[in-house]
Amino acid sequence: MRGAPGALVSVAVLAAACGSSAPKPSPSPSGIGAVVTAMEKDMNTMREANAAADDVIRAAGDCDAARPLVAAANARMDEVQKKILTGPARQTLDALRKKVRDVAEACP
Repeated sequence: MRGAPGALVSVAVLAAACGSSAPKPSPSPSGIGAVVTAMEKDMNTMREANAAADDVIRAAGDCDAARPLVAAANARMDEVQKKILTGPARQTLDALRKKVRDVAEACP
C-alpha cells in the first residue's frame, strides 16, 4: 500500500484542478462558436437566394419564362444580402447574382 498515499494526493490535485474555479462558458457564443453559428445562419439564409437563382437558371433556355423570374430573384437576393453575416456567403451571393445577370443579359 505504499502507492496509495501518492494516488490519493494525485486524485486530490486533479479534483482541485477540475473544481469550480474553472471558467464557465459564456451564454453567448464567441470565437469559433460565433463563427460556426454565423455560418449556419448564412447557410439557412442562402437557401432562399439559391432557390431564386436556380429558378432563373433552369428557365434560361426559355426567355419568356426567365424574364419575370429575374426580377423576383434579384428582389429575393436583395433581402438575403441584408441578413448575411460572413464573407463566404457574400461571395456566394455575388456569384449567384452574376448567374442571374448573365441570364438577364441573354434574355433582353
